[in-house]
Amino acid sequence: MSHTKHLSILLWNANGIRNHTNELTTLLHDKEIDVALITETRLTSKQHLNISQYNTYRTDHPDGRAHAGTAVIIHQSLSHHLFPLPVNDFLQATAVKVMTFSFPITIAAAYCPPNKPISNNQFDTFLNSLGHHSLLGADLNAKHQQWGSRTTNSRGRTLLSALNFRNSSIISPGTPTYWPTDPNRNPDLLDFFIHSGLNPLNHSIVRLDELSSDHSPLILTLSLAPIPKLPPPSFIRGPIDWNLFRQYIIDSIDLRVSLKTPQDLDDATYSFTNVIQQAVWTASSPRPFPKHRKKNPLPQDLVDLIQSKRHSRTLWQRTRHPDDRKSYNYLTKLLKKNLATFRSQSYNSYLSSLSSSDNSLWNVTKKILKYQPVSHPLRREDGTWAASDQKRAEEFANHLTSTFLPHSESHPTHTAKVNEFLTSPIPLSLPPKAVNPSEVKFLIKRLKPRKSPGYDLLTSQILRQLPQKAIIFLTYLYNCILRTTHFPLMWKHSTIILFLKPGKPPNNTSSYRPISLLPILSKIFEKILLKRILPILESQRIPSHQFGFRSNHSTVQQGLRVVDHISSSLESKQYCTGAFLDVAQAFDRVWHAGLLFKLKTHLPLSLYLILRSYLSNRTFRVRCSSEYSSCYPIEAGVPQGSVLGPILYILYTADIPTTSDTFLATFADDTAILSSHPDPETASYQLQRHLSLIEVWCNQWRIKVNELKCKHVTFTLRRKSCPPIFFNDTPLPISDTVRYLGFLLDKRLTWNPHTRLKRQELNRRFSQLYRLLSRSSHLSLNNKLLIYKTILKPIWTYGLELWGTAKHSNIKRIQSFQSKVLRTIVNAPYYVTNRTLHNDLNIPFVLDLIPLKFSKFHQNLSDHPNPLAQSLSSLNHPYNPPRRLKRQWPRDLL
Repeated sequence: MSHTKHLSILLWNANGIRNHTNELTTLLHDKEIDVALITETRLTSKQHLNISQYNTYRTDHPDGRAHAGTAVIIHQSLSHHLFPLPVNDFLQATAVKVMTFSFPITIAAAYCPPNKPISNNQFDTFLNSLGHHSLLGADLNAKHQQWGSRTTNSRGRTLLSALNFRNSSIISPGTPTYWPTDPNRNPDLLDFFIHSGLNPLNHSIVRLDELSSDHSPLILTLSLAPIPKLPPPSFIRGPIDWNLFRQYIIDSIDLRVSLKTPQDLDDATYSFTNVIQQAVWTASSPRPFPKHRKKNPLPQDLVDLIQSKRHSRTLWQRTRHPDDRKSYNYLTKLLKKNLATFRSQSYNSYLSSLSSSDNSLWNVTKKILKYQPVSHPLRREDGTWAASDQKRAEEFANHLTSTFLPHSESHPTHTAKVNEFLTSPIPLSLPPKAVNPSEVKFLIKRLKPRKSPGYDLLTSQILRQLPQKAIIFLTYLYNCILRTTHFPLMWKHSTIILFLKPGKPPNNTSSYRPISLLPILSKIFEKILLKRILPILESQRIPSHQFGFRSNHSTVQQGLRVVDHISSSLESKQYCTGAFLDVAQAFDRVWHAGLLFKLKTHLPLSLYLILRSYLSNRTFRVRCSSEYSSCYPIEAGVPQGSVLGPILYILYTADIPTTSDTFLATFADDTAILSSHPDPETASYQLQRHLSLIEVWCNQWRIKVNELKCKHVTFTLRRKSCPPIFFNDTPLPISDTVRYLGFLLDKRLTWNPHTRLKRQELNRRFSQLYRLLSRSSHLSLNNKLLIYKTILKPIWTYGLELWGTAKHSNIKRIQSFQSKVLRTIVNAPYYVTNRTLHNDLNIPFVLDLIPLKFSKFHQNLSDHPNPLAQSLSSLNHPYNPPRRLKRQWPRDLL
């Protein structure tokens, strides 16, 4: 954004914006509009409005039809947030709060349909909801000579009464803004601004003869300096001189440092981090601030055509002659056509230049697929709204403070036993194997280049440029941690960002998933520590049924175990009843005392003390955009996003009860328990007995199961089902299907719902990428095939080893999608067969790929370290059931 001391605001009744997007985009960039207030958008929830370099906020009519509606289009460089307003059929409004150096101002667009009555109180309530400093651009279908209309209607009198009561003022161009196509109707003024708390002398308003609508757009210029949106925090000001960076660190680090006490370690860690930050700041050159916004240049013939159309509209509005109207309509249609052609040619030229070698192709696909939702206001418990980034950050932090607490105590005796054990002495042990500089250097080289930094803002790119002297000093710090068993305090602080969970309401704090951004220097040490812990845990502490976050283990392997058990029951005419448990806030509410109890039981003293220090005195703050919350303590949980978090959770749940009558499969916190028996009563009894043991275990270790989100499924070919089962005296919801590890299992194991779901997901993803893969796309054939193989194909090939045994009619759903995409990619005529397409493009049919996938998957199981996974390598069904069904199971694919 340019250094501007004014705010440029466009108001326009689009009379349906979908056909005018190209014109509007051109005007916004040409006039450098900050905020565009659009009325009568006529959009539905299935239609999208996206303009480059701008954020769009919309309010469609509540009945879901394409009429009325408003939108606010604001430049991305402005600091702003959505301002919540109620939605009514008599008035649609969209508002944003824009930060200026003088005061925050609410800028809103509003539209009142002419056939809906609106009262004085409703006008007054709406205007009061905008706040003291507000600007409303509207088409309220209200006429009054007070603001320059030709006539006065009843709605105009009602609005004027509400304005006088509130002491608000009108900013009007004083000339007609509505130009009816009916020659028997006269032009009138319907579009104007209403402001409150603004200086009426510090503005100018201009009517434009641009854009194709029966309303003229208005541009209002306010003498308010908007605050630009802050860039992401970083010590990198611009291009970095890495030689200067390394020399600064070499000159600043002293290897003769005393590291004997925890305080020495904390001081040295802080000093080392500060030296790297100062080196980055010193070695980077500031980027020049852009003086003007980036414009999209138009060819001269289009510029001339826009000018001609503008003059033609001015002439028609002055004369109202039919010939002038005809000339204006002709130029309008010609401009729309030429603009669309120019945009299409520019886009095709851009597509032709994309390549996978310079990542430009992947940047485009990522931008298309990674939809960035607007930041929604959060509703507080008292009904008020947290709209600004600062208030949203505090609201999230308050919610997480209550989340990062252990569940309530229900077994005081067990808690006392845990606390007593934690205070008891344990035998001394030698410190872990020391760290050497080559190990540290190797781990730094293996860092992902785009890994998000912690609050210290040290990225992997910066750490890769560290000189050898800094690597040696960092090795000193890591060895000091192993020796003193003290984890540095500044590495315990995390910045938390939140992501909206799919399908959840965006106004609730509980609808977001927290991810901790930890200092990368801390995560390097976590990898070093994990390397020393894993051999101890893998050998005896982690149960075989746990497949989550373990090397050489996968969801498909665990899924095959479940499918084998269910298929054996179906072949043996048994009822297989299953409980699929949902653990509430599994990682966030791990009871620290209970986790330390298990760590002290299974690990040597030195490793236990390091992990105790790692878990204690942790703090966090929430980041929303560029705003941060206050700092809060973490009393429970393992950090999501850390290296040690998953293995600590697995160890915490490693002693989950098992029984000989049931089948248990766990993948981190995803738990499936199956019980099979010819008698449905017995099958449910066995499952209930196992659940009762787990219920006691959960209460002891403060683990909460969300009973209403669990599933109880009876896998059988019979009509009868197993009796209900209970957890904490609550019956688990009964269902015919369940999602487990990305597979949608149905009660008959037909994979019909799974393939339907995959086809829906593929259709949705293909529609997003259609502009790149369409028949008219100028993207090269190789790039189109690359997008299909890397983005679309993995969606349906996941778990193909299991669901590949489905009926051909179910597999045909996926095959028809692949054929459809390939025909679109190559623009194949109707007479070219699908087999010819697949052969020429060297892409196998789905039925041909299934046995290849399972064979490759199966041959890697024979040498598996986990005995349960190794048992899957048999050529026959592990349970060896009698084959009575005319169906295929996974090993039949060999």
